[in-house]
Amino acid sequence: MPNVFKTKKSKEYLQMYAESEIKLPLFRIHAKLKGYKSISTYVDSKKKSDTVFILGSGESINDLQKEDWDKIKKHNIIGLNYSFVHPVIPDYHLMEMIPLKEMQNFFCKVTEERYKEVDVFFQYKHILKSGFDIKDYVHKKRAYIHVPHLYPTIYDDILALYFLDIKKKRDINFSHLIHHNSHIGCAVMFAQILGYKNIVMLGIDLNGGDYFTNSKIKSEAFPLNNDYIEMNQLREKHNVNTKDFENNKHPTVNQKLLNNRGCVSMEVYFSLYNKIMLKDDKVKLYINTNKSILSEFLDVYDFDKNHSK
Repeated sequence: MPNVFKTKKSKEYLQMYAESEIKLPLFRIHAKLKGYKSISTYVDSKKKSDTVFILGSGESINDLQKEDWDKIKKHNIIGLNYSFVHPVIPDYHLMEMIPLKEMQNFFCKVTEERYKEVDVFFQYKHILKSGFDIKDYVHKKRAYIHVPHLYPTIYDDILALYFLDIKKKRDINFSHLIHHNSHIGCAVMFAQILGYKNIVMLGIDLNGGDYFTNSKIKSEAFPLNNDYIEMNQLREKHNVNTKDFENNKHPTVNQKLLNNRGCVSMEVYFSLYNKIMLKDDKVKLYINTNKSILSEFLDVYDFDKNHSK
């Protein structure tokens, strides 16, 4: 157990921490018994350069021009959750499955042809909650599960201590993956572990705006298509049935929900992660737009300046 629990504030989350850490090996054993491949066995063979783009779902995706996408495709791409409907096919995809059978079927349908060469990593807790069976996924030979740490706390200084404890370890690997508030944190750490030095988050706006599938901002490179329309319908159906989207707020910006879950906001998370986990490793974290709330402390990626990297 890390030294973080010597502090008084952190003891508020000792029970939550203990419960989540105890479940970690149990989940991993359960997945192994089910015959699922662990992310710990993954060997990457896709890396083209030191630059990787993480494809989120925020509406700023639609601001990217064809020339930007041409540059993005020269490097590697990590798909995230429900960006699988985007016409650009990633090299890797990190997926949180939701307990909506129609969405699960939709994911399988859309990816059947498009994801033949994509390595997909399913968050195992969401597999269990959703009832999705990876054995039903047509590309199961390219599918892996991961069981990340949660590190619960609503205090930024306590989260910093968690990070510092990880930094004491010489080699960070997939067993250290963190899912504190949002899956995007996992995606960034995944990219770091694979050795990427320039990590660019696309569509991670976190500003309460729309998704690229239902935005009033229309993409010049990729017009609205039927997959977008179906995604919007299924997402809305899921949101109606969950308390996570109270008052139409995304869970990552709903402070009440964050407090209940024991999470800091994503801007706090990435501010600390950037300072503690990336700086000494000479890893640069970017966003694609100044519309993102993360632009307050992260640089906006310059496609013209960096296209040759």
